[in-house]
Amino acid sequence: MLVSLGVFNSALMNDAVYKFKRYEDASLSYTGINKHEGEDIGLYDTVLSRTDYQATFVNEPVEAYQGTRQTREPG
Repeated sequence: MLVSLGVFNSALMNDAVYKFKRYEDASLSYTGINKHEGEDIGLYDTVLSRTDYQATFVNEPVEAYQGTRQTREPG
């Protein structure tokens, strides 16, 4: 009912759920836990296939980014 009244913006809710799940999956996979391996990913009002989800998120070690960060000069 709240969705039909326009209280929630479904695009923003999908984005928020997606970002939370990315964070959660990265944290769990770091510890060796993957409770939903091979399953589709449910968002707020849509579902991503596991293939689409993995194509948008790559968990890379921080070493891959060393030396790529731009630094600002003082002043």
